[in-house]
Parts: sequence; structure tokens; C-alpha cells
Amino acid sequence: MGLSPRASEPVHHFDALRLKDEILAMVAHELHGPLTPLQFAADLIRRTSADRPEVLRSVDMIDRQITQIARLAEDLMDAVRVERGALRVTKVQVDVVAVLAAPLTAAAVAAARRKQTLTVQIADRTLRVDCDAVRLAQAVNNLLHNALKYTPEYGCITVKVLADHNELVLSVKDDGMGISDSHMPHIYELFAQASRTIGACAGGLGVGLAVVKAVAESHGGTVSAFSAGPGTGSEFTLRLPIVVDQCATRQPA
Repeated sequence: MGLSPRASEPVHHFDALRLKDEILAMVAHELHGPLTPLQFAADLIRRTSADRPEVLRSVDMIDRQITQIARLAEDLMDAVRVERGALRVTKVQVDVVAVLAAPLTAAAVAAARRKQTLTVQIADRTLRVDCDAVRLAQAVNNLLHNALKYTPEYGCITVKVLADHNELVLSVKDDGMGISDSHMPHIYELFAQASRTIGACAGGLGVGLAVVKAVAESHGGTVSAFSAGPGTGSEFTLRLPIVVDQCATRQPA
């Protein structure tokens, strides 16, 4: 006796999801392939053209495009991992400031290029969390990337890192495009796009915030967003459990 169309729908739905994941993973792999030889060629051209500014400007453009393609490939792979609930994390105790060094340095360079003001405020104490350092850096980088993208030239971005009792609180606030009430419930969805586009025109696929949420939850934390509406800027706050607060646990002399 054959199955009715209704009974077979879940099977077809599962097959479609699996096929989509396989396609995304395959595309990400194919995008990664050419990047190493392209980067090698760009580095070679740069070394042999130190006295030719016009060539160096072209190589800088090539570097930026390589970086965008690499980000696209990583976004695709992370999209597959997030949908499967398979975002890999390996936790160790780390110094938060050490983890943030690379993302903040990169953000400072990007902000200077866009004539933006980046202000960083970090608690005057050593904060340690039990986390995957690579994933935490990725989550913070994604938040900074969004702030940089959606803040105009001469705009301001403020990063605060502090302790709230037993939680690490990291916030990224900007005075950029803001987020509408209608879009706010969807900002952590994969490939989310609206008037505040988390999409391709801003240099990504709308995967960044979904990854931030997945990283936060995989570490027993949360991420939240606030915006008073379009044109008012936005603030994202990442909270993670603190495992060691050396200032708080230091014994008096």
C-alpha cells in the first residue's frame, strides 16, 4: 500500500534540508580552494612592485576581495553548522583581553579607514572565562563587523567589557543605521535581510549574528540587541559566565 502525499512530506522535507546543507558545504569548499594560490600571487606581486604605487593599490584591492571571499566561505560553512546544531567548541580557561586583542586591533584599523571613532573600555581587572577562544573571537569580530558596516563615516562605535557579578558583559554600541521593530525579531535568523541588511550588499550573507547567538548559547551565555529604531544606532550585548575574577578572589595582604 502506497504512502499518501501527506505522509511522505516529512521525508521530502528532510531530504531537501540535507541537500541544501550538502550544497552549501560544497560551495564553501570550492570557494576556499583558489584562495591560497591567489593570496600567494598577490604577495609575490607586492614584493616585486614595492616601487610602483599603482600596482600596490591594485594588490590591496585584490587582498580585500580575497578577504571577502574567505568570509563568504566561512559564512556558508557556519550556516551549515548552525542549522545542524553542530557548531564545534573546545573550551579552556582564557584571559578575555587576550582573546579580544586580534578582533579589536582589526576593528581599529577598519574604523580608521572609514574615519570612524572606535572607543574601547575594559574593566580594570583580569577576567577569565571557560570558552573556545577561536569561537569567542569570531563572535566578537562578527559584532564589530556589523557595527563597522552599518555605521557611516565619522560615526562612533563603543566597545565595553566589564563584569556584572558572575557574568562577563561585552557590549558593542554604534550610532549607525539602527534596527526597525519589525526586523528586530529576525536578526539572529540565517540569511536575515531587511532595511538594515545583514546580507550580501554589506559584505556577508546574514550569518554573522546567527553565529554569535550559537556561540553564546554553546557557552551558557546570551546575546541581546537594542535599538530605538532606524537611524538611532544599535547595541549588542554578549553575556558569558565568568569562571575566575582574580580581582574579586585576591586575598588581602
